[in-house]
Amino acid sequence: MKNTIKKIFGKKILLGAVVILGVSGCKDYLEREPLSDYLSSNFYNNEGAIKQGANGCYQRLKMDHTSSSSSNIPLSILWDMYTPFGIERADNASIGIGSVDLRTNFAQEFIWATLYTSVARCNTVLDGAQPFYPGLNDNAKRYLAEVKVLRAHFNIQLVSLFGDVPYFSSAVTPDQIKSVARTPWGVAVDSIITDLDDAADVLPWTASEWGRIDKSVALGLKSRLALYAASWYKFGYGLDAVKDEAQAGKYFRIAEQAAKKVMDESGRGLAANYNDLFTRTGQMKADAKKENMFFMMFSDFGDKSSQYMSLGEQVRMIGQSGRFPTQQLVDTYECANGKRIDEAGSGYNPKTPFVNRDPRLKYTIYTQHDTIIGNTGSNKLKFLMEIYNPLTKSWDADGNEKLVDNKDYSGAVAPYGYVQSGVGFAWRKYNHFDDESSATPTYNIILMRYAEVLLNYAEAKIELGEMDATTINAIDQVRARVGMPGILSVDPSRSGNQLKLRQIVRRERKVELIKESLYFFDMRRWRLGALQNAEPTYGYPLAVGVDASKSIYPDGYTQVTPDMVPSFGAAGSERDLNDVASYQAYASKLRTRDKDRKWDDKFYLWPIPQTERNKSPWLSQNKGYAE
Repeated sequence: MKNTIKKIFGKKILLGAVVILGVSGCKDYLEREPLSDYLSSNFYNNEGAIKQGANGCYQRLKMDHTSSSSSNIPLSILWDMYTPFGIERADNASIGIGSVDLRTNFAQEFIWATLYTSVARCNTVLDGAQPFYPGLNDNAKRYLAEVKVLRAHFNIQLVSLFGDVPYFSSAVTPDQIKSVARTPWGVAVDSIITDLDDAADVLPWTASEWGRIDKSVALGLKSRLALYAASWYKFGYGLDAVKDEAQAGKYFRIAEQAAKKVMDESGRGLAANYNDLFTRTGQMKADAKKENMFFMMFSDFGDKSSQYMSLGEQVRMIGQSGRFPTQQLVDTYECANGKRIDEAGSGYNPKTPFVNRDPRLKYTIYTQHDTIIGNTGSNKLKFLMEIYNPLTKSWDADGNEKLVDNKDYSGAVAPYGYVQSGVGFAWRKYNHFDDESSATPTYNIILMRYAEVLLNYAEAKIELGEMDATTINAIDQVRARVGMPGILSVDPSRSGNQLKLRQIVRRERKVELIKESLYFFDMRRWRLGALQNAEPTYGYPLAVGVDASKSIYPDGYTQVTPDMVPSFGAAGSERDLNDVASYQAYASKLRTRDKDRKWDDKFYLWPIPQTERNKSPWLSQNKGYAE
């Protein structure tokens, strides 16, 4: 770590064209001149220079999550793939399976280094402007407040991933690095909240430019972090963590109050159409802009770039594939009448499992016989998702139908597709390309939206035992957008019942916000690791009676029997109240992956990367990881 932090904090950061255009490697942002020389140059003494520096910090929203190659894939999208709701292409080889040595894993080391690089960039701007602050105009002060929020965003991730971390509120000299220690996470949380409060006092409710941070983002992040901290105090944090109900209540209150202020004063609201939030055309609509609060921006701000997130989430008919949703996620979505699929009266039929379900299921996940639109840039492809047949239907621009080879079922690339590598599902969220090329999309990648603020508020109120009409309304607003019934109309016994309301707000966070890099942290703060990772990854029903020589390819869903409904455990059990499906009763009939999936409670925190501790052995390690 000594070398890494010296590289981050002991050298100055380039601005000008490099900041605006952005580059792929963290090292390209650094020069050899000492940071002290840069700060003494009086660069940040005016609005223009400070805006330029702030724009460079915004670039770190992308660099924070970009791999060291030039592939421009936001690394944070992998976090939800590290839960049982998502998987990566290689069987039994993901961080989420529990078989990877986290101390030496490259992605984890890279996140540590790039997050600290991001904090350093923010500190350079803030430290450089500090001597001139009293004489700066209001615009310059707003840009500095934006930088404080960005620094808070990076630090929230460090604390959430690693627990106690070296916390830097200003640039660090090489001498200071020699004795750097880990700051207790509770102390870091309070410092981050102070940053967000200070910024919120300066920022307007409406930013001067779309894409810039405003007061609602500062308070939204405050509600997120306070909710996380409250959960860590209530349910435990890391291995053998000590719980503190009083502290939990304090931070739930902070989360509730911050979210309520956004709800009451920001003018934010929900977009009319859920789909619009995740496509380029949709995101340009006024109501989508009202909901999407904070995001990695492409095309309209900074470097005007594209990203390759979707290129690795396509079906093999039209692109690459490397990340897939799972059956456990699919079965978390309610039926259209608001009942869970195993409940009496739900109307769920395991032969037709995707009929009459919460619309967000189909907005998020492609399932058997869905129509997929692929846009390569030069032409659009429209075809049927087909799990069980080497041929599938395709339609040209005039609507003419023909049979084509199904590359996801057979052929050279099929071993990497959703049938053989995944478990029969593909991501639709962000990946419904009717408006731009799937290889170089320019939609913005969401970091926070108003729906999360509503659910933050509801969860905090429930944990505080304040299950009033505002609590119910916050959840129902999110559900009503997609036509789902009110939670009390579905089950009146939820009224005043903390366990049942905890269940439904958690369910809503899962189905509403999945693939937005939040569930990874939710699973950990709710301490669901052991429960949710108790089984392998399951998927589509295996077809019986396939005979390629006679071109017989039965559809496995037609062979499903009525008993093939997952178990959610005994009523009132942890499995039941957290909607964790179990498939053990008929596991042999399902596509199975990740048979070695396992969990150790030490995974609630990632370890300090071993390469960093080798360089700075005075840094302690998180419990459970060998010294």
